[in-house]
Order: sequence, then structure tokens, then C-alpha cells
Amino acid sequence: MDFINSLTPETENRVSAEDLRTELLRRRYAELLAQPEVFPSQANWDFIIEHALTGIGEGLYRKFLVSAVLPEEQRRSPNRIALKEFPRYLQAVPRAYAIEVVYDDTVSAPEATRKIVEDCELFDAPAISGLVARGEAAMAAELLNAFQPDYGHDDLEDMRALLRLLRNLPEEGEMADGRGLLRRELRYVCPAGHVNAAEAQYCTHSGCGLNIYGLTREQTQAIDAFEERVDALGTLLDK
Repeated sequence: MDFINSLTPETENRVSAEDLRTELLRRRYAELLAQPEVFPSQANWDFIIEHALTGIGEGLYRKFLVSAVLPEEQRRSPNRIALKEFPRYLQAVPRAYAIEVVYDDTVSAPEATRKIVEDCELFDAPAISGLVARGEAAMAAELLNAFQPDYGHDDLEDMRALLRLLRNLPEEGEMADGRGLLRRELRYVCPAGHVNAAEAQYCTHSGCGLNIYGLTREQTQAIDAFEERVDALGTLLDK
């Protein structure tokens, strides 16, 4: 019997004082971020990014979105800091967490979301497929121009699955009978309820432009371009 080993305590998990202080600060930040009027200072952002704090991304994203929708003349220093630092935060935390945070809200400030997905290379086929599933096909199409840092065969299969979803969207508009001056005529009624000539592929009403699937011409073209990217990626991975 090994007397010394028999008295050696089992290995236990240890937490440093620094880690404990960081966790306490993270919890404090989470409480503060829940208050609409409170924004992180530059020093706060620096600490958060340096320590890649997770668990507060949703609150930080809200500050970013609120700042993004403000007119430029109404933005104050905390708003400008949030717009500058949130992309840095996304690049500091694990990519999977960044995707979870950003794709959770793509409707509050869609243009800002689209830009940050592109700038931070947060394209993620499963996450975009999730947008389609929750009825945000138009936004899904808007995000197709974004890239991710690198790709493997699993990513290719996910992208192919996304492409199939986008090519088989349910019809949101309809072709309906309408009454003309002398006879009944078939009309295209877009998803917004505008009545068009039957041959119109996209709604001709000003500011609309939706096809029967609820997409604009530009969004349809983005899907076409995405199909070409999927094909190119398949060629590269099969070399």
C-alpha cells in the first residue's frame, strides 16, 4: 500500500481571485445593462472585450441596436462608443456565442444587423435557416452576402440545405380572379395586398416590389448569387 498516495486529496477545481472578481463584475454588468438608460463606458467596454465576457451579449446588443436606429444628430458619446465597440466584442467572444446573440434579433434594426453580420463574418447557414423557419425569409436573403472565416464539408451541406429552403419558400401572395370592365381577369395580389397585372413577377406599387414569395428582386438575385457560391465552394472542397 502506498501510504503517501492514500492521503493525497483528490484533485479539485480551483478558482483564482481574478476569475472571481471578473465573474462578480460580469454579474454587475448584466444588472446594469438591463436598465435602458445605462450604457457601458469606454473603460467598461475595454474590460468586457479584454476578458471576452459572455452572458451579457444580449444586453450589449440592445445598446448597439438602440444606438444604430438613432439619427446621427441624436447620438451621444455612449451611443457612438457602443457602435464602435460592439463589433470588437463579437470578434473577441467565441464565434458560436456571437452568432447566438446577433441572430436572436434581426428585426429591431435590420440594416445594422446585416452590416454587422457582414463586417464580422458571422454568416451561419443553420442560423439563417432558422430565420426562414420563423418567417424572416426576406432577412435571410439579405444576409446571404456575408461570409464566414472558413468552410468545411459540413458547412457546405448546411449551405445546400439553406439553398433548398430558399428555393422552396411558401407563397405569401396569390393569383386571384379580379373583375375588369368587360370580363373577369386573373391578377397578382402581392403579400402586402397590392393588386397587379397577372404577368407582374414583382409588385409594381411604389415602395413594395414583392414577389409571390415575399421577396424583392434584389433579394431573389442574392439567392441566385448564393447558389453560385455554394457551387464554387463544392468545387474547391472536392479538389
